[in-house]
Amino acid sequence: MKNVGNFSEFVRNELCSLGVEDRMFAMSEAYGFVKARGSLNISRSGTELLLRFPNVQTARRFLKLLKALSIRNYRMVVLSSKGLWPAKGAEIRLEMDFLEKIGVRESLWENMVERNDPVMFGAFLRGFYLGCGSILNPTRTYHWELTYHDGEFLEEVANVLSHTFGLEPKMRRIRHTYRLLLRRAQDVVEVLHLIGAVEAASYIEELIQQRSIAADVNRSMNFISANADRIGESTIEQLKAIRIIEETVGIDSLDEELKQLAKLRLENEDLSLRELGELMTPRMSKSMVYSRMKKIMNIAKNLDQE
Repeated sequence: MKNVGNFSEFVRNELCSLGVEDRMFAMSEAYGFVKARGSLNISRSGTELLLRFPNVQTARRFLKLLKALSIRNYRMVVLSSKGLWPAKGAEIRLEMDFLEKIGVRESLWENMVERNDPVMFGAFLRGFYLGCGSILNPTRTYHWELTYHDGEFLEEVANVLSHTFGLEPKMRRIRHTYRLLLRRAQDVVEVLHLIGAVEAASYIEELIQQRSIAADVNRSMNFISANADRIGESTIEQLKAIRIIEETVGIDSLDEELKQLAKLRLENEDLSLRELGELMTPRMSKSMVYSRMKKIMNIAKNLDQE
């Protein structure tokens, strides 16, 4: 399995590197960005749409969508923060008619929900995730989330994920924000496939498979260990019974089959009943050896009581 380092950054890199081939899907993804990062900026010169991005990479992804939609009238500013952890973000300003061009005035969201188109909704969710989503490293835990200020809209997203795609999202409210969480491993894999992070999804699937194999090995080892303990305890009881007979009436006093079995057990303390049966003459099955060993132990029990 490859080492992906920062998994959240790995997912973002994969999503931002995807091609933009269909205009409708570009509109859906751009709408996801607007819902997650958009706000209205009102000034003396008029009203404009403002999108702030926490990093330059996601801003470039949005510019790629603008290019696919033939939008050239925009302004972009790169923002830098100084301090112990310096970082770069970006700010993009657009005219208000951009909302009409991506279908916001024509109820693009309602159309996506009604059409049940997984590719169209996946494109929207990709932009929305890049704007307000996060994912934790799956080597520690399975956790995919969206953090948003509008609980009603996030609830609508949760309903689509639940009813259309069969996932199990959980909603949480933390102060003035809401969180949509996916905590099942398979749900995280499904939503990554949905938004186009196929390589990241494959990484988690490989991780799940390795953990499943490790769990099976542990169960097998525990079973073998427990079985060995039972066999060991049983063998001790058998040897104890044979020695009681040997010290009282002698092993030669037993019937021929019982005498042969008793001597084989004394000579082969580490063998199982099945293996002892293969050494018997004639050969015996495990059940036959078990029934004869029970006779030996009953004889020893009676002698011990006398």
